[in-house]
Amino acid sequence: DPVHRMSMRDLALLSQRLIEDFPEFYVLFAETEYHYQDRAPANRFNRHPLLGRVAGVDGLKTGHTEEAGFGLAASAVQGDRRVTVVYSGLANAEERAEEGERLFNWAFRQFTLRRIAEAGEVLGAVPVWMGAAPGVGLAPAEPVEMLLPALVQDAIEAELRFVEPVEAPVAAGAVLGESGAVLGELVLKLPDMPERRVPLVATADVPRGGVIVRLRTAARVLAARFFGAEAGVRAAAQGG
Repeated sequence: DPVHRMSMRDLALLSQRLIEDFPEFYVLFAETEYHYQDRAPANRFNRHPLLGRVAGVDGLKTGHTEEAGFGLAASAVQGDRRVTVVYSGLANAEERAEEGERLFNWAFRQFTLRRIAEAGEVLGAVPVWMGAAPGVGLAPAEPVEMLLPALVQDAIEAELRFVEPVEAPVAAGAVLGESGAVLGELVLKLPDMPERRVPLVATADVPRGGVIVRLRTAARVLAARFFGAEAGVRAAAQGG
């Protein structure tokens, strides 16, 4: 079908889903030889050019069409990192193998996976309006990791952003407050790279405060308005 097309991104997503969702089948891609009924003996060998050539390679699939040239979807594990590469447009099988080897060497040697924060690690707190507690902690729901260029790891900047105060009630694990606004974000910055924003969740339940809390809050608001207005009158009088 000439209108049925797949991009390199499509193939990368498909590869990722295959690796993560079907591990019991993915292991078959690493078999170097497989005997199948009625198959010619010469076709029993795995044609993946990087198996045994690049450390940790355990899949996936070669490809070739007249339009796209020679291509490859490949994945490898070294240490605690998995890297998956997908490419096409090479002139022949040897160029395809050389390009894959070059990409894996570059990915594993020039980049490092760094853990920025643990799941549930409290990174800060945001004030809570009309709540039974004055504030609530903010933490990532999952571990925060970034793949960083090896030479600029120390240049990463982390910033906690939130709009205060958050209106009660607040539920533990919530990303959004009562008003629908995001409770907080961890913003990660690296030179010459786009910002990464990680939503943070509330670490505890904060129900609405009782009558005393509401009266106390109302008194603070009235006092702030009164003294603020009084200060404005004094400033105007002094200026006059």
